[in-house]
Amino acid sequence: MMVKNIIIYPVKSLGGSSKHLWEATSIGFKHDRQWLLVDENNNFITQREIPRLSLFSGDIVGDNVEVSFQNQKISWPIDQRGKNKQTVKIWDDQAIVVDVDLRLDAFFSDILETKVFLLKQDSSVSRQHFVTTKNKNINVNLADGYPYLVLGTSSMNLINSKLEKPIDFNRFRPNIVIETHEAHEEDFYKSAKIGDTLFENVKPCARCQIINVDPYQGIFLKEPIKTLSKYRKFDNKIYFGTNMMCTKSGIISVGDPVTLL
Repeated sequence: MMVKNIIIYPVKSLGGSSKHLWEATSIGFKHDRQWLLVDENNNFITQREIPRLSLFSGDIVGDNVEVSFQNQKISWPIDQRGKNKQTVKIWDDQAIVVDVDLRLDAFFSDILETKVFLLKQDSSVSRQHFVTTKNKNINVNLADGYPYLVLGTSSMNLINSKLEKPIDFNRFRPNIVIETHEAHEEDFYKSAKIGDTLFENVKPCARCQIINVDPYQGIFLKEPIKTLSKYRKFDNKIYFGTNMMCTKSGIISVGDPVTLL
């Protein structure tokens, strides 16, 4: 087995960018989901509410964050931050964030045609998420719950064999795609060594309706949830991919062997 793709999503719920190599840390890939958008009521925004967010793509280029939308592009320094701290609730957790730049707020608000604000996670204050399967808190970025989503190529091959129109792995927003032999074998990994890093399985990932957003049109479709519900539904939840955490930080690269421990 080996690493097939590495993907980062600098801004939560926007499209991401593939990397040949990247630094994995305990809270997630470096600069992954370090920024998010909130509405006027300070509620974080995702593709659940605004599927058009999928039409944006975020990337880290040198010391800057770059976001593209169709023929528009904007960038800002990674370390840029304002002075106004605030708390944002992400499901059951609290995250401390800071404002970034009014120029960026205007960029997103104009395109989305609704008032939104770009905020950055305050790196000086950890966001903790309680992991039921481990009975402990872990530090995490601004992801919904877990630092990493790992997906096997065989799982993608199986769902595509059942769909009328094949889909890309980016529907499932993984961080690491692994070349595998059996569909959904990633559900059963206990821990793995990848490059200089160590990863530990947390649990299979329960999926929401975001996987039905077509990232090229920014609209909801019926698939793949309709098909997945026929063979990946357990306890009224649909599972695809697995959540993992990094227990030893380091660099991973496309092509790195994946050694199960």
